[in-house]
Amino acid sequence: MLPFAFAPVPDGLPADQRAHWQRRQLTARNTLELQALTGSVANAETVAFFQRYVRGEITLAQAIAQVREQMAQEHQSYRQFLNRRNII
Repeated sequence: MLPFAFAPVPDGLPADQRAHWQRRQLTARNTLELQALTGSVANAETVAFFQRYVRGEITLAQAIAQVREQMAQEHQSYRQFLNRRNII
């Protein structure tokens, strides 16, 4: 099961905005499911990026860019850890 909790569609949204919200939810869920299929379950930070996307605070491209940056930082930190361990 994915750690992605769908935010309910806010009350009072016009039909077109409700449809966009639901489309973003589906896109976010599918993206996180694809990530899980590769053996990499989304962490809380990744889920938070996609929740912001669903709420319309950022674009899909921005969410993906933030996830890529997060992964690059994690990878760099891990490489630094490995390099320190090899020195000792």
